[in-house]
Parts: sequence; structure tokens; C-alpha cells
Amino acid sequence: MDKKRPYLTKTDGKYEIKVRVKAGYLSLEQLQALKDISKDYGAGEVHLTVRQEVLLFDIKEEGVEEALKRLEAVGLSGGSAGFRVRNVTCCVGERCKNCAWDPVVLTRELDEKFGEMELPGAVKIAVSGCPFPCTRPQFNDIGIIGRVKPYVDEDKCDGCGECTEVCKMKAITLNEQKKAVVSEKKCKMCGRCILNCPISAISAEKQGVTIMIGGCGSWPAFSGETLAKMIKVEDVIPLVGRILEYYKKNALPKEKRLRPFVKRIGIEKLREELLKGIVQM
Repeated sequence: MDKKRPYLTKTDGKYEIKVRVKAGYLSLEQLQALKDISKDYGAGEVHLTVRQEVLLFDIKEEGVEEALKRLEAVGLSGGSAGFRVRNVTCCVGERCKNCAWDPVVLTRELDEKFGEMELPGAVKIAVSGCPFPCTRPQFNDIGIIGRVKPYVDEDKCDGCGECTEVCKMKAITLNEQKKAVVSEKKCKMCGRCILNCPISAISAEKQGVTIMIGGCGSWPAFSGETLAKMIKVEDVIPLVGRILEYYKKNALPKEKRLRPFVKRIGIEKLREELLKGIVQM
């Protein structure tokens, strides 16, 4: 690995280039560039990593600098390796029928602000638009999960029961008046009832995100701790900045990931230190 450019890995005289991909989206121009670079300098094929990066194989040493220039020309860059903020992963957002909140814009902003930020260890961030997350944010160093609290308009509700069928947590029942009732204890605030109500009798009372920290996706996998159950979307970037700066300032040399750091400091202490001025809804 190149210490100055850790996204470059040399194997058997050739290089691999790990390419950052913002929020998991690539334009047709970027796809064409990746194809051409691999064809001209590499193996003629690419690999899509679990962190939504593109890995270019077998790049000839004399072609590395030109390959990096051609990536830069289409808005791509090498990255997501070493002790720094890795590629921020994201679901497809509003294109998914189950999306409670579209996280794509926020993910791109997180990447712009914190991507490649050097830290005492690797920090992986995943963002999901609903609490049934395909991006596994709970198993990342920082997980961001979209939430929406449902509100039932009893005057509109006709008791069709569609919401009771789609709720995976069985948090919705019909009362004696055949009106939908949501159990706050069971509800995961996923928004499926809102999306599936045929007459729009259920709407969003509140919309926000849950922040989890200290998750780990390796073996054995560990789910992170809930730092904040429901905060405003506009508070996410400032809070992530606080988390990263606090980790940078207070991590011990052996704490190469957030999990041992969170375990040592304690989630209650972290809430006290990091959530000052941030209102939980």
C-alpha cells in the first residue's frame, strides 16, 4: 500500500485502485471512464465492493497516474482505505417503495465534508432511508437510519386494515370503532403504513433520523449503540462532525475502530458530550 495514497495497492508488479463512489451512484460518463481505464491499463474488468466502491484491477505501473487523472476528469477519485473516513454507503433512497426518508443528498454532503478525513482508525458510515436497512447501518462505526412517526387521522380512516397487514412489527390494530391505532412501544417508525394507506389517512407527524455508533460488521458482528433515537436531519452533519472530532481527540492508540472507543467511554457519557444543543424529537 502506498502510504501517501493508501487507495493504491501494489501486487505482483501491478496496482489496484480503489475508487470512491458518492452515495452509491455513478453517471453513465463515469461508468464509461471506468470501463475505458480498465481496458486501457488494467484487467478489463472491475469489482464492486461491499462499501459501494469500484476496484480497478491489474493497473500497469506506467498507467497509474494517467488512470487517476482520467478518474478526476469525471468527478471520481481514489480513496476509502487506511485510517480515515471510508466510502459512505447509501441505499437507493426515494426510488425504493419502502423509503421513509430520502438519504441520498445527505450522504453526498457527508462524503464532501468528511470523506478521507484522517483519523486514529478507520471509520465506516452507512445511511439508510428506513429502519429495515439494506445498507446495515447498525453494523457500521456510524449508522444513520431514517425514521418517520405516523399520525392517524381518525376522521379519514375507514378501517380497511391495509396498515395492519403491511406493518412488520404488528404495531397497528383496529379499535372498536374500526380506526387504526399505532402502538408507540412496538412502532419502529418505518413509514410503511404511511406509504401504503390507500386513502392517505396516515401521515408523518415527525420525520428524522436515528444515529447509532460503534457497530462492527466483521466476525463476530456487533450492532452499535443508539446515540440519538430521533433527531432532525439538519442536525446530522454537525453531530457526525462532533463524533469524529471527539474520537480523534480522545482515542487511545489501540482503538482503531469506534467500537472499543465507545465501549470504553460509555454510551451515556457520549450522549452527554455529543448531544449538547441537539433536540431529540
